[in-house]
Amino acid sequence: MAGIDEGANIQSWTSILETHEQRLQEQIRYLLEESDYYRRKFDEWEIDPEEVRALEDLARVPFTTKDDERRCQHETEPDQPLGEHQAAPTGDLSITLSSSGTTGKPTYFGLTTDDREHWETLVARAAETMGVRSGDTVVHAIGRPIVPGGLPYINGFAKLGANVVPAGGGSSEQLLATLQDVSPDVLHSTPSHLEYLVDRAPEILGHGLDELGIRILIGGGEPGLGNPEVRERIRNGWGVNEIRDVIGIGDVSGAIAAECSHEHGAHYIAHGHIHPELIDPDTGERRSFEAGSDGELVYTPLTREATPLLRFRSGDYARVLGTDCPCGLKTPRVRIIGRADDMLIYKAKNVYPEALREVIVEVEGVTPQMKVVLPHDDKVQFTSPIPMRITRDESVARTDEAIVDELTSAVRNRLSVRVDPTLVSPGEIEPSQYKTDLIEIDEGGG
Repeated sequence: MAGIDEGANIQSWTSILETHEQRLQEQIRYLLEESDYYRRKFDEWEIDPEEVRALEDLARVPFTTKDDERRCQHETEPDQPLGEHQAAPTGDLSITLSSSGTTGKPTYFGLTTDDREHWETLVARAAETMGVRSGDTVVHAIGRPIVPGGLPYINGFAKLGANVVPAGGGSSEQLLATLQDVSPDVLHSTPSHLEYLVDRAPEILGHGLDELGIRILIGGGEPGLGNPEVRERIRNGWGVNEIRDVIGIGDVSGAIAAECSHEHGAHYIAHGHIHPELIDPDTGERRSFEAGSDGELVYTPLTREATPLLRFRSGDYARVLGTDCPCGLKTPRVRIIGRADDMLIYKAKNVYPEALREVIVEVEGVTPQMKVVLPHDDKVQFTSPIPMRITRDESVARTDEAIVDELTSAVRNRLSVRVDPTLVSPGEIEPSQYKTDLIEIDEGGG
């Protein structure tokens, strides 16, 4: 990749894995020297870290989870404000960021100067993969600079040579005014926000979003763009040909995978810095990282100094789509299907809300706005049909009965799951301005 990291994206996957194995050994040595947390954990696990040398050896190492991080940060010391997990002195930190807190109490993680350089390189690598070019004007519309999609992206776009306009955090009116004023080539936000503006913008602007002249829309932070119907609704609403999905996770890196112009899954772009695995989310058993495989993504940073991790469970359930691509990149392409912690069980069948949405939006007469309704927040197992609320497309002249019949049949045939859909009027499911949650709790439920 000329100008960013010297052609890293055109290496073969075999060559990349050889580099990962070498860097894994270096990272394990670093943990032994600098990490109080992992020295203690290796003792508890009764694992000799010197024997973790090959990538296959990682399978013997237990996972690190978000809850482990939270426990580390529950009680901290003045010299380790980020908890026992912190491996670099506070004086060596360049920046401290926070998770969004959408799945619980926020966690904090630090970056040394080298960590920060690596993160910004990966964002720049992702941006170039997505078609952003030096000299482009990029409006960055993620609201909070402290989150991984915030300041690291602003700096990463700038590293590529883009003119970055940090316009997140304000109202829809302010953002749309900025888009009119600066005439950007690229807009970066969440898919939910991009979809929300499709409905809000015409009344604010007095004209369509297509008149803004944006070339590329980038959506990250949630799996919405993996749904073709959601993608096309955004594409048509904005009058934009190019839409890109970008994947990251704050504990590990703001950018891990990014979509090229062919829009067929996000290329893994964190090679050299982060090693990926796929596991069965129920058993923890490894699955092959190759085309057709799916599972929960697990990450091991290979160059991390401040708050390093071993086998961190991301909670993202993904499918590997392949490696060959006409764009020339040789790294695996992945698509996030949903959150592993959002998984529902119908009888003995696992199902994700995003997978339900992928099926229902193909039915004529509904929109992508839907909710799976749980009677209480720990209800994930169903023996009776799963309740859903789905927004009716009132421009389609079909009876509710016909739509519901097709919905239930489509889900049963595609997913072997039974659902109990209720059609609701537009506006009853309020669109999200940031991230879409496809699950709601019935406050009156049992």
